[in-house]
Amino acid sequence: MPFDPKRARGGLFDPPKVAAPNSGTAGSASTSGTSSAAVPPPITVTEASSVIRRAVESAGRQRIVGEVSNFTHREHWYFTLKDDKSQLECVMWASANARSTITPANGMQVILTGDPTHWGPRGRTQLVVTRVERVGEGSLQQRYEELCRTLREQGYFDEARKCPLPDYPRAIAVITSATGAALQDVLRTARLRAPFVRILVVDVPVQGDAAAPAIARAIDAVDRRADELGIDAMIVTRGGGSLEDLWAFNERIVADAVFRATTPVVAAIGHESDTTIIELVADQRASTPTAAVMALLPDSEGMTQQTDHLHDRLQFLMRRRIHELRRAVESHARHTMFRSPTAVIDLHRAALLRSVARLALAARARINSTRHRLSDARTRFERHRPAARHAAARERLFGLDARLHSAARRTIGDLRSQLAGADRQLRLLGPGETLARGWSLTFAADGTLIRSAADARPGQEIESRLADGTVRSRVISPDVSAAPSLFDPPAG
Repeated sequence: MPFDPKRARGGLFDPPKVAAPNSGTAGSASTSGTSSAAVPPPITVTEASSVIRRAVESAGRQRIVGEVSNFTHREHWYFTLKDDKSQLECVMWASANARSTITPANGMQVILTGDPTHWGPRGRTQLVVTRVERVGEGSLQQRYEELCRTLREQGYFDEARKCPLPDYPRAIAVITSATGAALQDVLRTARLRAPFVRILVVDVPVQGDAAAPAIARAIDAVDRRADELGIDAMIVTRGGGSLEDLWAFNERIVADAVFRATTPVVAAIGHESDTTIIELVADQRASTPTAAVMALLPDSEGMTQQTDHLHDRLQFLMRRRIHELRRAVESHARHTMFRSPTAVIDLHRAALLRSVARLALAARARINSTRHRLSDARTRFERHRPAARHAAARERLFGLDARLHSAARRTIGDLRSQLAGADRQLRLLGPGETLARGWSLTFAADGTLIRSAADARPGQEIESRLADGTVRSRVISPDVSAAPSLFDPPAG
């Protein structure tokens, strides 16, 4: 809540009581008595200081613009913020200034964010600062964040598109101010680290409105002539400063130039806590100019040590190889070939003659084997020739025909014998033989066989069939009473 003196306790902020003019002693005494009864009792300085502190702190957090003066750089920062009419004591504790990206300086126009308080032991009203901004920095910070967001969406910060740094560059270009301390750091480190690497200094302004276009043109020119000049990488650097001082390296034109470059770019801008857009787009960021040189140039002392190590190792390997070759030569020198070449030749001649003999035997065996296979093939071929196969088939057909005729004759003879036997049996069993022995068969006119005398009717015409003919007769009277025996002779 805002401070309201009417609500303060203790009467410290009450308006003073003024006595009425031309009043007598009695009146004065009366008035004094009345005033003494209305005035509250006095309070101590400590109590008054507490009242003031509560009143001041009730104002809440404030953002105040002014000029810095009497700055003291210790663990805690003490300084005064003033304008043309007033001044305010300020303190920024170590826990807050450790996070600050800006260090105040006398004469610097800043915007302070903090809480007002009253310190009783010194009777000092001061602002406890939590954040320091340069005047105009808010808009720059907003532009910085918006450009970062845009470039990140367009892939300017992607690690995949960044070029690797060369292991052993022939020459590097340093784009910076020729009068700046950053260039001296680069040259000193390069002389100590790798004096054999050529350094090309490109002088550009690193601060002000003309800095960003000049830096972009320098990057494009170096990248365009990199092959011609033998430049394998470039360093873009400058010393520390405020956000306004470093703003040239946050411009889009510089980011586009670094993005287009095919030559690796190392950016080292400001202090380690400063981060500019060129450092985010560059192939590698270095915290200081010295760190940029160390990232690009090989260490000559380390290379010398490595070369000495490789030299010693090469000598050791050569001595070992020479020793191995010497042992091999000595072993070959003890070989029979060198001690008695004729004997070795004779041995090889004998082995060659044995091989020739084995080859001749093998050739003859192969020829004989081939001849036998050829003869067998000829025989098989003769057997499978059409004429031979036809003759064999004809022979087989004739044999089968003879066997068929013989089998047919045997079958016909067997059937004739069977037929003659069946005929004899049929004749024996048939009625003809019975009739030939004197028997007859009697039929009625309708062809019905008369089996019994009772079947014949008087006057019926009947037909008796004998072995040699037929007799027709008429029945006078059938007589079944005295049927003769089959074997009785007929009546006289």
